[in-house]
Amino acid sequence: MTRAPMAVPESKTAAVSVEREKLLDIERGKGLGILLVVYGHLVMQGTLGEQAWYQATKAAIYTFHMPFFMYLSGFVFFFTGAHNALDRNFSAFFAKRFDRLLIPFIVMCLVNVFGKQLAEMFIHVDDGVSGFWQGPWAVISNSPNNPTISIWYLLVLFVYSVLTPILWRLSGRQIGILFLFSLAIFFIPASERFYVARILSYFVFFAAGMVSCKYSAYVLNLFSKYIVVWLIVFAAALYIGRSFPYWLLLCGAASIPFLHALVRLPIFQNDKILLWFGQNSMVIYLLNTIFIGIAKGTYVKILPYQGPWFAFMIVILMMSGTLLPILAKMALQAVPMAGPVYKYVR
Repeated sequence: MTRAPMAVPESKTAAVSVEREKLLDIERGKGLGILLVVYGHLVMQGTLGEQAWYQATKAAIYTFHMPFFMYLSGFVFFFTGAHNALDRNFSAFFAKRFDRLLIPFIVMCLVNVFGKQLAEMFIHVDDGVSGFWQGPWAVISNSPNNPTISIWYLLVLFVYSVLTPILWRLSGRQIGILFLFSLAIFFIPASERFYVARILSYFVFFAAGMVSCKYSAYVLNLFSKYIVVWLIVFAAALYIGRSFPYWLLLCGAASIPFLHALVRLPIFQNDKILLWFGQNSMVIYLLNTIFIGIAKGTYVKILPYQGPWFAFMIVILMMSGTLLPILAKMALQAVPMAGPVYKYVR
């Protein structure tokens, strides 16, 4: 995604440099986002003596981390010209998105469902589902006991990917109309069943990313210039939190200018850590809950988790949820025969 074309006319060199830097910002944003995602997955509410400080920080993160991720996805979607897919070979575009997003979603759902059923016989599992068919149906219907809700983003992003080019055409290619539509559907009451509520609620952030990309020369400068203002707005939104009826819209929207400006600060220009996590965000997203579950089940068998030990457990689980998926990716890359699998985590 950050690779420059092989041949670039001299007159366009500066422009290409600017475009590549935008994508590095996005990669760092993804790195920050995926760290927040993993942190939110470490301990389920009400389990393993969840302490107040973790509960509070996790609750705050859940008000904005996925809106920010959707914003980044919308930015990249517009940057790559995917919104104009109807002008090209849409069937090939659809197949590519299906392969990139739905295939890993389906595979990981099956791995999680049946893997958790097997793991329950040996170690503690937070959200296992009993019964052979109950698990898959819980995933499809997104019932309250969905054991793979942690990867819903892939399914929703696939829906956005294939519908946005159609909506773009129907809107007369007017980004403002598309954004107003995304804002309007946010307020439609919907059930969580079959992911309907998530599809309606998160499109506004995806569309915001498209707007930000289209007007990036102005918007990103605005973000960076007033970063202190955005910090205050973001902090205020987090303070209000879930007491506001439309907390997801409030906190998600408030997070975008601050977090994007944050990863554009000069201190991050030579950053390699967030960039590294961003470049590995797919494999972390797919595998973090599996490695967290294994590490958690093992940990509680040999070490305490009450009192100060809880913080130690959090560190261990955080390292397991981020570093072990990357090690798994490196192992797949080293095995030529694993190429068909590796392509989904690269």
